[in-house]
Amino acid sequence: MEHVPKRDERILIIDEQQLSQSYLRYTLEQLGYQNITIADRAQLALNLCRNNLFDLIICSFNQAEGKDGFQLFAELKFSGLQKHATALIFISAETDPTLVHSVIELQPDEFLAKPFAIKDLQLRIERVLKRKQQLRPLYQLLDNQQYPSALRHIDEQLSDASQHKWFPLLLKLKGDILLAQQDYEDAEHFFLAMLSIQPFSWARMGLVRCYVQQGREQQAFNELEPLLLRTESRLFALDLLSELEFKQQRYQQAQQHLIDAAELAPRNLLRQQKLLQLSRLNHDYETQYRAAKDMVKYARYSMFEQPDLYLNLARASIDYALASEDEEQQSRLNRQVTLSLQALQKQFGKQDLSEQQLILQARLLYLQDHKDKAKALLRDLKNDQPISSLEDALDKAKALHELGLADAAEQLFQQISDYCKQQQADPVLTAYLQQERAERVQMKQGPRELNNSAVQLYQRGHWEQAFEAFNLAHKVMPKNAGIALNLLQTLLTSPRPLCGVQEKLQLQQQCEQVIAAASLKPEQQRRYEQLKSKQQPLQMNG
Repeated sequence: MEHVPKRDERILIIDEQQLSQSYLRYTLEQLGYQNITIADRAQLALNLCRNNLFDLIICSFNQAEGKDGFQLFAELKFSGLQKHATALIFISAETDPTLVHSVIELQPDEFLAKPFAIKDLQLRIERVLKRKQQLRPLYQLLDNQQYPSALRHIDEQLSDASQHKWFPLLLKLKGDILLAQQDYEDAEHFFLAMLSIQPFSWARMGLVRCYVQQGREQQAFNELEPLLLRTESRLFALDLLSELEFKQQRYQQAQQHLIDAAELAPRNLLRQQKLLQLSRLNHDYETQYRAAKDMVKYARYSMFEQPDLYLNLARASIDYALASEDEEQQSRLNRQVTLSLQALQKQFGKQDLSEQQLILQARLLYLQDHKDKAKALLRDLKNDQPISSLEDALDKAKALHELGLADAAEQLFQQISDYCKQQQADPVLTAYLQQERAERVQMKQGPRELNNSAVQLYQRGHWEQAFEAFNLAHKVMPKNAGIALNLLQTLLTSPRPLCGVQEKLQLQQQCEQVIAAASLKPEQQRRYEQLKSKQQPLQMNG
C-alpha cells in the first residue's frame, strides 16, 4: 500500500458513527484518496452537496436523529444535488429486503452491506469512478438535458470499437434518452432491436413504456408477464400492471398489484399515495388507513413530510372507523385521529390549518354519535371559498353529507368537479371523486343512517326499498358484516324476487364471504345460523 498513487477525486462520506467514519477514511487513504470530506448529519451533507461537486458520495443508512440515509439519498436525487457524474455508494448494516428494494429502486451506483472487506470497497469505488470518469462528457450533457447532443455522443462512442466495454451502458442510456424525448416510435424500434440481440430487462421495460404511451395496452400486458418473474423488473411490472388495470376499470386488480409492490418497497411514497387513492375507489378502508399510516411513517423527517399526510391519516382513520362494527377497533381509530392531529400541531403549528382540523373534529363527533355538536362546529364555516386543496374540499363535502346537509354537500361536490376539470387532476383521484359524489347523491344521508332506515323499511315489508338501501350501503361499506348480513337476510327472505337470479347469487356469495371473515356479535351469529338453516323471515335489529 506504500506505493499507491495519490488520487484527487473529491469524496464525501456521510455517516454518524465516528468509528465507521475513521474506518472509511483510513480505507480510502490507503487506496490513495486524499480529498475526503466527512458529514455526520444529513443536513450538513445536504449543505455540502449544495456548495460542492463531489466525484463520489458514500452514504450510510444509519444517521443521527432526523433523516435516515434512504431519505437523504432520495432528497439528493429528487432535488438534483446528485449529478449524473457523481457516483453514489449506499452502505447499510441493515439488510431487510424492504429497505434493500427501496434503495435499489432509487438506483445507487453500488449497494454495499456492512461489514465489508477493504478489497470489496476498493473494487466498488474503482469501478464506479472509472465509469463516471470515462462517461463524464455524456453525463454533463444529460445534466443539462441536451438530449440530441447526448445521442450524437453515444452514437460516436458506439462506433468506436475500443469503447466496447461501455457499449451495454451506452445502449441503455440511449434508450433512456429516447424515452425522455418522448420519441416513442424511434424508441420502440430501438428497444426491439436490442431485444433481438439479447433479452435485456431494461429494453423490455422501455418497450412496455412505448406501448403504454402509444395506447397499445394489450401488447404492454403481454410484455409485462416475463418482467414479473425477474427481481430487477418486478416492481416496474407491478406498477405498470396497476396502471393498465386501472385504465380497463379493473380497480380491484389494479389495487392488488400496488399492494404487492408496496410490500416489496414500502418507502416509495408516490406508490403509497396511488395505493391510498385506489383503495378509496374500492371502498377498502383498511388498506387506505394502512397506506396513510405508512406515508406518515416513511415521510417523517424527509423532504416529503407535509401537513396533508397527517390530515389524510386522520381522515382515513375516520373512514375506517365508520365502516367498522368492532367497538375496540373504533376506539383505536379514534385515538389515531387525536394522535394525528396532535402530531400535526407539533410539526406544523405555525401554519393555519384550523378549518381542516375543525372539519375532522366534526367528523369525529359524528362518528361518536354527537351529531348536534358536529353540526354546531360546521355552522360558521364559509362555503363559498375557492378550492386550494382537493383533499380538504372532499373532507368538507363528506362532513356536510354525513351530517345531513345534502344540498351544501352537493354544491361543494359540483365545485370540486369543476376544479378537477380545470386542473386536470390525477385520473385515480378524479375517478374516486366522481364515484363519491354519485354515491352520496344516491344516499342522501350517511351510511349508518342509510342502514338504519333500511332496517325500518325491511320491518315494514317494503322489500324493494330495503333491498336498494342495503345494497347501496353494502357497496359503500363492502366489508361491514352487519350490513352484509342485513342484505343477505333481505335477499333470502323476501316473498318476491328483488333482482335477477345471477345478481342474487353474486350478492349472496359476496355477503357470505364478508360474514365468514368477520367476528359476528351473538345476535348476528344467531340470525345467520337461523338464516342458513331455515331461510325464513327473521327479526332484524340493525
